[in-house]
Amino acid sequence: MFIAGAFGELVGKYFLRHLPLYLALILLFVTGLGFGAVATQQLSPVQKDDLANYISGFYSSLGDHYGQVASSGEVFRESVMQNVVKTSGLIFLLGLTVIGAPLILAVVFVRGFVLGFTVGFLVQETMVNGLVLSTTSILPHNLLVIPAMMIAAGGALSFSATALKTLLGFSKDGIYGQFASTTFLALCSSFLFTLGALVEAYLTPILVQLGSRFLT
Repeated sequence: MFIAGAFGELVGKYFLRHLPLYLALILLFVTGLGFGAVATQQLSPVQKDDLANYISGFYSSLGDHYGQVASSGEVFRESVMQNVVKTSGLIFLLGLTVIGAPLILAVVFVRGFVLGFTVGFLVQETMVNGLVLSTTSILPHNLLVIPAMMIAAGGALSFSATALKTLLGFSKDGIYGQFASTTFLALCSSFLFTLGALVEAYLTPILVQLGSRFLT
C-alpha cells in the first residue's frame, strides 16, 4: 500500500513537472483535429458523394456482418501492429535520436488531423448516422489511444530535450534517469494501446451492432 502510494506520488510529480509540455501536445492535437474538420470543406462534391456512399455501405455491412469483414483476432493484431509497434515504438525511437524529435510533433498533429477529418466528414455528410458511427466505432478505443500517444510523445520529447541540453553543455544532469522514465512511459503507452486494441476488436463490434439497430 505504501509502495503504491509512493509510486503514485512520483508519477504525479513527474506529470506536474512536465505539465507545460503535455498541455502543448494537447493543443497541437486539438489543432490537428480542427484542421482535419475544416479539410472536409475542401472536398469536391464528387469526392464527398463517393466517400458518403462508401461509408454508408461500410456501415451497413459492419452492423450486420462484422464477423465476416474481419475476425476480432485480426482486428486486434492489426491494431497492435499499428499503434504499439508503429506509433509507440516509432515515437520512442525518434525521441532517442534527438534530431527526430520534431517528427514526434508531426505524428501527434497527423493523428489529430486524421481523426478530425474522419469524424467531421461523418457528421457533416451522414448526420445522425455519422454521429452514431463515430460514437460507436471511433470514440471507444480512442479514449485509450489518444492518452497513450500523449504519454509516449511527452516522454520521448522530454528525453530529447534533456539529451540535447547535456550534449550542448547546458546541463550536467545525467540522461540515464530520464531514459528510464521515457522507457517506462513507453511501456505504459504500449499497455494503453493494447487495451485500446482489445476495445476496438471485441467491444466495438457490439457497439456498432447496437448502433445499427438504433438507426433501423
